[in-house]
Amino acid sequence: MLMNMETRMKGSRKGQAALDFLMTYGWAIALIVIIAAVLFALGIFDINNFVGNKAVGFSQVAVKGWGMDTAGTFTIKLSNQAGVPISISNVSITVGNVTTAVTGMPVALTTGQDSAILTTATGGFGAQATGSSYTAKVTVSYVDTNANFPYTTSGTLTGKVA
Repeated sequence: MLMNMETRMKGSRKGQAALDFLMTYGWAIALIVIIAAVLFALGIFDINNFVGNKAVGFSQVAVKGWGMDTAGTFTIKLSNQAGVPISISNVSITVGNVTTAVTGMPVALTTGQDSAILTTATGGFGAQATGSSYTAKVTVSYVDTNANFPYTTSGTLTGKVA
């Protein structure tokens, strides 16, 4: 009987030590999670702070350059990589929940030709802070002028307001 009590006491001490160990590490892990959440909320882990200008997507119509100024005007330069003459009929750009179209359409481009710099209306995306990052979803609608078939290509552009 005495032996059984001693075994229980030793087991209880081991259980208490394990519980203390788990509680100590539990609080440490909870603190790390809270600190990470605060840093994330402050924008420390914002991927746009680490990525420069980047174009993803687009086929047949390449993006040669783009930018947004502090007035909220977006500019873009396109290049015909389709291998046939095309006519760009529409370019729409979405930043956040604001969508606007590029002015000066249609634009006819021969094979390999770059467009002029195309712009949205002045202030189309509202005032922007210098150095703030943006992600623009761009959709380009164009027509193969040889076959008269319409096509659409789209992609994403990221950058910082200049």
